[in-house]
Amino acid sequence: MKKFQALLAVAALTVSSSLFAHGMMNGSHPQDGAMMMEPTDRVEVNFAKPMKLVSLKVVNSSGKPVSIDFKRSKEAGTSFKAMIPSLKPDAYKVHWKAMGGDGHMMKGSFVFMQH
Repeated sequence: MKKFQALLAVAALTVSSSLFAHGMMNGSHPQDGAMMMEPTDRVEVNFAKPMKLVSLKVVNSSGKPVSIDFKRSKEAGTSFKAMIPSLKPDAYKVHWKAMGGDGHMMKGSFVFMQH
């Protein structure tokens, strides 16, 4: 019974930290789940509160990284953009990591399809 309670506590913490991170991100371009009919030239992440964007990666459906123009942010902000090359039709996943004002690291991801 104690093992079950411990596992339940760990699962609750994992879910709550994931929800907190997603709650901090209040928008993206492309939007999560979007089907892009026109080529997109950038990815953007927008946060509700100032953050420092530490990492931004784009991968295709095979997990192969896409070359993007990303530089780690030195200043906190609420909106970050990285230019991307012309994408082939595929599903793409954008992974981000950001640091809040209190020093806690948060991460999240969103997906989109390029037609």
